[in-house]
Amino acid sequence: MDFIKLIVRAGSWTIAAFGMRQALRLGTNIVLTRLLAPELFGIMVVVNTFRTGVTLISDVGIGQSLVVNKNADTPEFYDTAWTINLIRCVLLWLVCVAIAQPLASYYRIDALSLIFPIGGLTFVLVGLTSLAPTLAQRRMLYKRLNVFNLVMDLVGYAGTILLALLSPTIWALALGLVLASGTRMIASYWLLPSVRHHLRLSIRYLRQIISFGKWIFFSSIVSFLAMNFDRLYLAKAFPLSLLGVYGVSRSLAEPVGQLVGQLIHVIVFPLVASSRASPSSLRSTLAPIRLMLLLAVAAGLSLIAAGADIIVGVLFDSRYNDAAWMLPILLVAAWFAILCDLNDATLMGLGRPSYGAVANCLKFGSLLIGLPLGFAAYGPAGAIAAVAAGDAIRYIPILVGQLRAGFTFGTQDLAATIAFFGLVAFWEWLRWLLGYGLSVGAIPTT
Repeated sequence: MDFIKLIVRAGSWTIAAFGMRQALRLGTNIVLTRLLAPELFGIMVVVNTFRTGVTLISDVGIGQSLVVNKNADTPEFYDTAWTINLIRCVLLWLVCVAIAQPLASYYRIDALSLIFPIGGLTFVLVGLTSLAPTLAQRRMLYKRLNVFNLVMDLVGYAGTILLALLSPTIWALALGLVLASGTRMIASYWLLPSVRHHLRLSIRYLRQIISFGKWIFFSSIVSFLAMNFDRLYLAKAFPLSLLGVYGVSRSLAEPVGQLVGQLIHVIVFPLVASSRASPSSLRSTLAPIRLMLLLAVAAGLSLIAAGADIIVGVLFDSRYNDAAWMLPILLVAAWFAILCDLNDATLMGLGRPSYGAVANCLKFGSLLIGLPLGFAAYGPAGAIAAVAAGDAIRYIPILVGQLRAGFTFGTQDLAATIAFFGLVAFWEWLRWLLGYGLSVGAIPTT
């Protein structure tokens, strides 16, 4: 019963804070789309994709080690983790400086030669940031952590809007990233006042972090390719304005998945990792909660998918009309991504990260083949459909891993998926009955 109460309490705080954070994010995006041209968002798609890439390809599982390792609360351990992260982040900034001009030449976007080194300064700020947020997650201080994240988002979004009002150029978005990272860096040292960092490297703890992080490192590389190859490919295949609309569409499709991801990150993963119950007992406890979550997600995603054209028409001006047909396809991708992330977190908590790495390899392979074929056959819609197919394919190795661990939710996932597509069909039928036509009718086939 205490286990259930902990999940409910932590979930309530996480959902409430996440809802407010997403409302702030949506409001900020709406304001920024009024102030800035789609092409600027297209440039930031490239910048943010490569920022994510250089982050993930150097990930050695520092955050996960702080959650899992029994020594994580000792200063010697978290100082070692902080020092490793600082060194890593400074090197990442130097990488950003080095690749800026080649990226600008490859994508024929001159602004990247300056924007990328400036945006890369966020890495240095992240390296200087306290590890207190991760330690707060380990200690399950959900109220404090969620309030911290909410306030940091508010400051960052407000700063970006102010910069866009003062200068409606790409610099508003680039400097907004630096401002947000700098604010978070300073504030992080007040989250857990007892946590103070010093440059220190313990060989014993360094070995523990690296040993645990070897699969995280491999998984992060293929995760980046699996999760971002679409942006890299479409940045060359799409006009810059259409790429910007795609980026906005993804920002509309991702919040529900991000909410589930947040719940997974701060609740499911730590609880599974710290549980002393048998896998079968833990599965029985999680199954009903998990089912309710998936059904709620299915209802929300299906309703948004069926009303995508209406939502886009209300929120954005005519320059972003293509988001109306992109959004339903991306919501299908979001559904399968949620299933994968939810299951992958349980495997991670059970100490089996290899299946997630294999799953991301398979997704990357499907995108490598599917994106060019889909674009050649059906244009932009075919390429985006390949993204949804990639997330569905990613589920297969994760299911295999759960079966081998005796911790599978395959039947529940199948039932929830049928419910999701059934609800989409129901909402489409209802809007057709009311004379609004079918939202899927807007999807181009060439």
